[in-house]
Amino acid sequence: MNIAVLALHEIVSLVCGIIAPRYFLLAFGSDYNGALSSITQMCTFITLLRAGVTGASRLALYKPLADNDTDKISAILMATQRYMRRIAYLFIGYVGVLAVVYPFFGFKGNGWLDVASLVVITALGTFAQYYFGLTYQTLLTADQRHYIYSIIQIFAVIGNTIVTILLIKLGLDIHWVKLGSSIVFCLAPIALNLYVSRIYRINKHAEPDSSVISGKKYVMTHAVANFVHENTDIVLLTFFTDAATVSVYSVYYLVMNGIKKFMTIFTTGMESAFGNMWAKNEKENFRKNFGVFEFLIASFVSVVFSCTFAFILSFVRLYTAGVTDTNYIRVCFAMVVCFAQAVYCIRTPYVTAVQSCGKYKETMNGAIIEAALNLGLSLVLVYWFGLVGVAIGTLAANLFRTTQFSMYVYKNIIQKKYWQFVQKMFWVISNITISLLVFHACRFTIEAWMSWVLYGAICFIISMLITIVMSFVFYRYEMTYSLKIIKKLLQSGTKRKKG
Repeated sequence: MNIAVLALHEIVSLVCGIIAPRYFLLAFGSDYNGALSSITQMCTFITLLRAGVTGASRLALYKPLADNDTDKISAILMATQRYMRRIAYLFIGYVGVLAVVYPFFGFKGNGWLDVASLVVITALGTFAQYYFGLTYQTLLTADQRHYIYSIIQIFAVIGNTIVTILLIKLGLDIHWVKLGSSIVFCLAPIALNLYVSRIYRINKHAEPDSSVISGKKYVMTHAVANFVHENTDIVLLTFFTDAATVSVYSVYYLVMNGIKKFMTIFTTGMESAFGNMWAKNEKENFRKNFGVFEFLIASFVSVVFSCTFAFILSFVRLYTAGVTDTNYIRVCFAMVVCFAQAVYCIRTPYVTAVQSCGKYKETMNGAIIEAALNLGLSLVLVYWFGLVGVAIGTLAANLFRTTQFSMYVYKNIIQKKYWQFVQKMFWVISNITISLLVFHACRFTIEAWMSWVLYGAICFIISMLITIVMSFVFYRYEMTYSLKIIKKLLQSGTKRKKG
């Protein structure tokens, strides 16, 4: 259920995430598009205050959920909720400061009030998420019921797209368009809160278990380091380039974020599943299932990034057709950012293993080095190379962190020889290289969206067939076992429907 509903959620998000910004870009231009990307990113800075809390709470919930210990669950949730609502109140103050300061250092728009009010409107959804939704989202994820959250988000994403397009078509000002969007996203966490309150027997008067929050130190370090790593690019571009350059970055990251979100189809729920195995000391079962998970992610990267390398520039060209206020075709940036995100995605199994086993302390230094490496390199290179400079910084940091995570997992958790990881990386590179050579030999000409979709689908199938063949040659056991799991899931789903 988690996989099926999340797949639908990510497909809907990917489609809507392409349609709505396209209307916005054409209606308001690259400068406003870039400014909103910057403002949205600035609003996420408040996540530093919750760094580690949701991870620590989720980790603490595994055992009481397995034991059906309602009192303990309630105590953990009340401590988490109290902390999140404090952040929500602090967020109000932060947005006030950001609204005053941003118009002077970022996009100036049509005056101070124009940009300041846009900051406040954009922040409404984030406030609602902290005040109403994050605590119960953590509970559903730990309880392997993430599909509930996904269903609510599907309605929110579709609603946001409809409202945005409708308000733009009516010719309303950008502030009314963003206000309509923010209201839709405010309703989602409220709906989540109401659902969980009705389904779970949570004692809202329980004494909060503050030990959960106080134990977040190492989780927090990871979260802060990851936050710095994830936000370095757009913050540096905001301060060292212009709004149009940020808009270029945001268009390319429509694709990259879509891929990362789509990958969560495979990963959501896996941390809690592996956490359950680790808590029960089922280490052999953990190793066996981790091997399959690792193989599936490597296969995903092989297929998806073969197509991404081949089609990202044609996508950007078609997507920005009619937008002439800046150049969106940046070949070097496209290639570097594709490579960086492929490396980022390949590390997913190792991040999942570390988090499910609670090995935050042991891998903390690597997280700090990754953030420092990205920030330091990007800060130096953005001055000379702009977009490409920040992409190189991200790539270097991703290469380091993926290596560090994988080495730790192979040595300390699954206890396998590291050459097996290296071998798998050569396998992924070979798959992508062969696929790109075949694509090149086909000599596709893309002139419109119809041909882009048609040739994209053809190349996706070609890449998938190449990866399947290479799997049967080099990873036959993992491939066969994966097919057995899929068959079992389908049979289970069929039985539930009949029931």
